[in-house]
Amino acid sequence: MRLPAAAALLSLVACSEATEGPTPKLEGLINPLERLVTPARVCNAGGDARGWRLELIGSGFTPLPRDALTDTPAVELPQVTLSGPGDYTLPADHLFFARTELMRMDLPTRNTTPSSQLAPGAYTVSVTNPLGGTARLADGLRVVAPPTLEGFTAPQGFSYGGGSPLIIEGSGFRVDAPPLITLHREGDEDRPLFTVTVASETRIDTEVPPATPEGTYDVRITNPEGCAVTRPQVLTVAYPKLGTLALSPASGPASTDTSIAITLSGSGRSFSEGIADVYLVAPVKTDPGQRVNIPLRDVKYVNAARLTATVPTCAGFDPPPITDPQCPGGVVPGGPYTLIVTDPSGAVGEVSLK
Repeated sequence: MRLPAAAALLSLVACSEATEGPTPKLEGLINPLERLVTPARVCNAGGDARGWRLELIGSGFTPLPRDALTDTPAVELPQVTLSGPGDYTLPADHLFFARTELMRMDLPTRNTTPSSQLAPGAYTVSVTNPLGGTARLADGLRVVAPPTLEGFTAPQGFSYGGGSPLIIEGSGFRVDAPPLITLHREGDEDRPLFTVTVASETRIDTEVPPATPEGTYDVRITNPEGCAVTRPQVLTVAYPKLGTLALSPASGPASTDTSIAITLSGSGRSFSEGIADVYLVAPVKTDPGQRVNIPLRDVKYVNAARLTATVPTCAGFDPPPITDPQCPGGVVPGGPYTLIVTDPSGAVGEVSLK
């Protein structure tokens, strides 16, 4: 085993020196999270257990065999150093040789072991072969700090039936590349915010999607280069409430759609003029294991305390008329169901049906 290993290592070096020479060339540094961005940006926090994986692109990267004729042959890789606001040399076990044109490195951060929190700024990247010769790439790496989250404002409050504008204040936001923003709470799937405008490095304009469940959420923001920060339990979503809802009739046949009246009583907001969105939350026969929001049809505003509508009991999502008496796309009979009314004002009300 010793002789073949030694021969392979010696062959690698001989071939590389014959074609490229001992002096490397460094053409670029790439963050795989943003391959088209130069200079590469990398966060001085986060990353996996070993840091952020980066790629060195060039030619003439030439490792040197060590102890080739012993039982423990080894390879000495080119040395990678960073110089800028601070100087740093990559540990040897954080460097990985792929071929003479490609090396990979894991850049430690304040959250890794070993840790190294590089000061933000521009760095020159240098690659030095073991046999001599150094290549340098000025401003080849930009180290950035993770963003901060300081304030959250919903200037219009929250609306169940539409997107609710949200202003996020902080620092370190990327004007050139929108971040990923998600809401998280225990026991629920993460909810991304889809409309994101970075107004400045300190302000983001976004919106909470309609029908986001009420509750208190963690907010997490992730910049494209990998920087991320989470503020726990900082955003409470709550909607203005309609008064107490009642239906007449409160039940109907499974074989036909049902016309109903929805009335309000007690405290809470009244119905606003305009077309409310009304949903029956129920399973349908085509997917009985999943409760879905089925929109009611022919919703009409009568007065501040009364709406009328048609519950598509037989139709479900299918357009009328339904000619099959078995109602194959209809609501699964038996309940329980929930009726949700979203008023044009943004207020919401619901009633459980059994």
